[in-house]
Amino acid sequence: MGDTGLEHLSKTSGETGVAVQSGAESGAVDAAGGLIDPDLQVIIDAWPGLSEVVRSELLAIVRANGDQRV
Repeated sequence: MGDTGLEHLSKTSGETGVAVQSGAESGAVDAAGGLIDPDLQVIIDAWPGLSEVVRSELLAIVRANGDQRV
């Protein structure tokens, strides 16, 4: 009886062929296809690491400012 399970056929360099760039560096676009402001991208990138208090305060500031679109 032979070996069972998956076998590693060869070792690779680990390169995936996919460029590693963040959205801010590569000119991230929003859902509508427009460029995201670099300052907004800083907030987006930081969001997962922000405390709930800071997130709530940022949201309160934005909501208090209202819809400024023309």
